[in-house]
Amino acid sequence: MKLAFKIMSILLLVYYGIIAIIGVLGIAGVGAATAGKTGGEAAFGGVAILAILLALIPTAIALFMAFYGVKENYNMCFKLAAILMVLNIISFIGSDNKSSAVLGLVFSIAYCFMAKKLDDGAY
Repeated sequence: MKLAFKIMSILLLVYYGIIAIIGVLGIAGVGAATAGKTGGEAAFGGVAILAILLALIPTAIALFMAFYGVKENYNMCFKLAAILMVLNIISFIGSDNKSSAVLGLVFSIAYCFMAKKLDDGAY
């Protein structure tokens, strides 16, 4: 189970690392597209940057969770996976993209379960 958890953590690091890079590139693109604009166009750019930054919060939490999974700090993985579960539930309630929230919730429950079992020394 330790090997499966470590492989899952490495895959999560790669996945969320790519998402973080895309988010930073998106912020740079929006900033460049709205540079020198005034009024509504500049406000639209600011709102877009804020939306991207808010979307990167769960990504940062997941990156830390996967990092601690590679370092075998299962207690911290459990806590961060629990935070992601709450964020996925909020996303499920507040958004129209239910399938993504359910998939994220299933993965965070599995990760949380594995981290708790490994932290208890069951495997």
